[in-house]
Amino acid sequence: MIRKRSITAWVVLALFLVWSLFPIYWLLSTSFKAPNQVSQVPPVWVPSLDVSAYTTALADPTIQTSLWHSAVVAFGATAIALACGVLAGYALGQLATRSTDRYEFWVLTSRMAPPVAVALPLYLMFRSTGLQDTLLGLTLAHVLLVIGITTWILVETMRGLPRELLESALMDGCSYTSAFRRILLPLTIPGIAGAGSIAFLLSWNEFFLSLILSDIDATTAPLALYQFVGFQTLDLGQLAAASCAVLVPTALVVLFFQKHLVTGLTMGAVKG
Repeated sequence: MIRKRSITAWVVLALFLVWSLFPIYWLLSTSFKAPNQVSQVPPVWVPSLDVSAYTTALADPTIQTSLWHSAVVAFGATAIALACGVLAGYALGQLATRSTDRYEFWVLTSRMAPPVAVALPLYLMFRSTGLQDTLLGLTLAHVLLVIGITTWILVETMRGLPRELLESALMDGCSYTSAFRRILLPLTIPGIAGAGSIAFLLSWNEFFLSLILSDIDATTAPLALYQFVGFQTLDLGQLAAASCAVLVPTALVVLFFQKHLVTGLTMGAVKG
């Protein structure tokens, strides 16, 4: 009976992997197909490893600029969110008061409203202040998108550290700032890495706010892929190649920060 259950579990897992990974395989195979193979019926399952789609798509100035814009916005939003989240985590996680829970809930509410609820107010404010269609304005908008979950993760990270560490540092003559910088901050590096990875992924893949708040000068990679689809023509091979290029940073973050991502996503799951 146990053996049958094991075989069934492996079969289900294999089917789930095929179902999950097949779209990625099809995207990669399409990007490496020759132009005459992309729309061929029946489809070509094994591509000819033609890189012409990559050379053409990546030579497009719009794709190059949008990738740079996405990197600037994602790194900027992640850095700002982490700086605010670490300080908020220290205050709410280690310097707790009776009203801490209210502040934590208020921080998390920034993730409860869908982006469409704040898109119009942001657009009107950014247009009146000259931030519309700028990398600075888009970065600030992405900060609003990621700062809630970043702060929540870092609050739980700080709370997981023994309170005795802070008390011992204060008794040894450290100030609150010095204790945070010398004792607590180095111990929260894994949590910071997890929160930063999640913030980067959310910002890099964000589409709706970029569509509303940018036009020409601040086009990001997801928006460039959307605009890559022409009205009369559509080159699926080049679109697949550009999509693979956009997926590379996401894949690298997941590959190198997988452990920290799992830690960040499960932070607070067993909170008492």
